[in-house]
Amino acid sequence: MTKLNAAYIFFIFGILIPQCALSQGSGLDFSKVLPDSFNKKNIIEEEDYNVWGTNIIKGKDDKFHAIYSRWPKSRGHHGWVTHSEIAHAVSDELSGPYVFKNLVLAPRGNQYWDGDCTHNPHVLEYEGKYYLYHMGNRGSGYWDNTPEDRMPMMKDKEWWVNRNHQRIGLAVTDDLNGEWERFDQPLVDIDETKRMVSTPVVSIRPDGKFLMVYKYVVEQEGVHGGRVIHSTALSSTPTGPFVDTGIPFIETKESTFALDDHVEWFQDGQYYCMGKDHDGSLTSFGKGTMVLYVSDERGMDWQLAKQPLVLKAGKLLWSDGTVTLCQRTSDMPKLYFEKGIPKALIIAVLPKGSEFSFSLVIPFYNNDL
Repeated sequence: MTKLNAAYIFFIFGILIPQCALSQGSGLDFSKVLPDSFNKKNIIEEEDYNVWGTNIIKGKDDKFHAIYSRWPKSRGHHGWVTHSEIAHAVSDELSGPYVFKNLVLAPRGNQYWDGDCTHNPHVLEYEGKYYLYHMGNRGSGYWDNTPEDRMPMMKDKEWWVNRNHQRIGLAVTDDLNGEWERFDQPLVDIDETKRMVSTPVVSIRPDGKFLMVYKYVVEQEGVHGGRVIHSTALSSTPTGPFVDTGIPFIETKESTFALDDHVEWFQDGQYYCMGKDHDGSLTSFGKGTMVLYVSDERGMDWQLAKQPLVLKAGKLLWSDGTVTLCQRTSDMPKLYFEKGIPKALIIAVLPKGSEFSFSLVIPFYNNDL
């Protein structure tokens, strides 16, 4: 079995962090709990696969379960849209090491809407069940007849076939070690205004409704389509149907792709969104930086948090004194929660000049928030 290496290392640096350091009254301040450098033992990786978008959940068996995207390194970074699958690994500790256990959503043939690719999982636990929202797509079958080291690229026409068939799906289980029920129809499909839909995150509002935030590409002539827009939808149950609110999410008028990878949650009377400033139009911190937004309990009116910076893009500093320059520094953020309080941040990283990605677990300074 493949071992996924991670270690739960606390970074103290001789500073006493006060209790409730993450909560600053008017919002959360991640600068109070995130270290300046990271330990390489906190990396989650596989020898033969790229790792991306990792959720960590403590199961009913008291073990830690990682639900994540992976695809063969031989297919390169852009193979995420053609060859990704959703996998499951287990550890006795949040720190790891995680041991691969099984595929959660394996390829099942392009006769299915999600038969070639499943990606960007987001796991929600609710009333004893686990709900896995994800992207799925299918291609023409072209990639089935290519060598294993043939790297899909955006210049390939067939890459866009898979990209434009992205839909949002759901799988459900009551046991993280058991089988997941997956469905033959998307949970959220396209319409005449949407070329594709992807990257769902579902959270529970205080009123009991389920808020989904997802992105779509505006239907427009040409293979690329139009702007990338994030939308919100509501449902009274975790299985839908999710109905679009018609209320815009975080965006800027001048940008065609402002927000990217994101996660939302409700805590201490406020909604939060941690998301990537994709093109640098949201803040002055630079493109690719992870920033924090806040909203009221409806999750419909968003503004930058009082302390918006989470992780600045460009490089990772390691505790051994080395530096990794990054093409993607902190994508697909996920939070590990205990009793509704975030205890660790998990991000996806693509080093500069590399085709190989990994996830990184970042435990917070204060473990008693």
